[in-house]
Amino acid sequence: MNTKNLPFIALSILFLLFSCTTKIDSDNEKTDVIEAINQLYRSFENKDIDLMSEIMAHDESMLSFGTGISDLHNSWSEWRKNHIAQFEGFDKAKINSKKMNIYLSQNCDVAWFADVNDWILVIDNENIQLSDIRITGVLEKRNNSWKIVQIHASVPQN
Repeated sequence: MNTKNLPFIALSILFLLFSCTTKIDSDNEKTDVIEAINQLYRSFENKDIDLMSEIMAHDESMLSFGTGISDLHNSWSEWRKNHIAQFEGFDKAKINSKKMNIYLSQNCDVAWFADVNDWILVIDNENIQLSDIRITGVLEKRNNSWKIVQIHASVPQN
């Protein structure tokens, strides 16, 4: 065997191995994750539990915390019930994202995010502004669709 060809053969094998693996476009995945999070925000603004349902994992082991001391949801069904009740408590809502950070796992099948946003709620014709609400969460890619599997919201203390 001619040893002069070994580097060429090794590089050729590496090229073939890497060219046959699926390339994941992390920028596109991040864009899809942002759209999923924005869909969650729109579902809240529109008081649309069906839209919210599309983006949430329906796992009965889902764990979520809300802004209230007793806002602990141990399943999708608890989350759903709580949000239907929340929708009845306000007339309008607007969520303005101010600082969203998105992170992806190496395989681009898990994402986590941190966002700071302002909420404007209209309750009995009165505007209530909540500033610097912190939202964090984890999404998992399931059947080519991003689903929220964990979420937490908190209101900073002044």
